[in-house]
Amino acid sequence: MNLMTEEMDIEVVLRKVHSQGLPRYPLLVVFFTGGEEPPDCVSMLRLPMPNGGFAFGEDFGNRIQEAMASNESAHDGAVAFGRIGVSDAYKCAGWSYRIVARQTPHAAEANRGAAYNSAISLSLSAGVDRVCLFSRYELEVFSGGKRAVFLKVR
Repeated sequence: MNLMTEEMDIEVVLRKVHSQGLPRYPLLVVFFTGGEEPPDCVSMLRLPMPNGGFAFGEDFGNRIQEAMASNESAHDGAVAFGRIGVSDAYKCAGWSYRIVARQTPHAAEANRGAAYNSAISLSLSAGVDRVCLFSRYELEVFSGGKRAVFLKVR
């Protein structure tokens, strides 16, 4: 699969999940390449810890629903999907990562919350491909410190 097709496939799934709604907001989802753990993130303990290791795909919305049903705090922090190389599929590295990115994006909007600022900052981290922010009325996808995709519904 080429990179453009992959990006469109990911965007389609993200839009579908957003249109179906989530039990809690916000939700951050980070996609990264080059390791087993997302860069500039620290895992937070959750009991029970939602299952990981599954490939990102059409069932992502169901996975979120199941994770939040078993532990409501699963939405707190970022869900991370990683891959070793660009030809590999993204797999769930884990849930509830605290973002500790220190980069300062030039394109950040004023007066936005912690989830927005964490997402746009993390998108500047080496190895991070994109960071998605789900809120009740918006889906924002950041790459390279800029908003790449924006969907607003009312």
